[in-house]
Amino acid sequence: MSEQLEDPVYDLMVDEETGDLRPKVDKILEEIFNNFDKDKDGKWNLKEIQEFATATNGRPFEDSVIEEIVESFEVDEENALLYSGFYQMYYMQTLSEPAETLKDFKKHGYDENLDLVSSRTEKS
Repeated sequence: MSEQLEDPVYDLMVDEETGDLRPKVDKILEEIFNNFDKDKDGKWNLKEIQEFATATNGRPFEDSVIEEIVESFEVDEENALLYSGFYQMYYMQTLSEPAETLKDFKKHGYDENLDLVSSRTEKS
């Protein structure tokens, strides 16, 4: 029996039957990714990755973290992080540390029910 079974945050984010992230989590990840994809090219360059890191963690990623991201997740030929790579990153984190994912989501304006309560996006 998995210890995850008793974790309400895990249950909120992951469909236990399929092991997939729930649709609400998919939507949040897409919104966060699009918010930091400033040039709207469908991938994050280093500047966009670091802007996300600063907004989420209060500081940019160390070089070693950037190297790990490039080696572990889907990037293009210029090492820009693709949405699929960003999704992979959060999928792995959410399965092992759902509370950490929730903490990250809260930094981007979502509450403990995964509802957007405040937005960091500038309306044009």
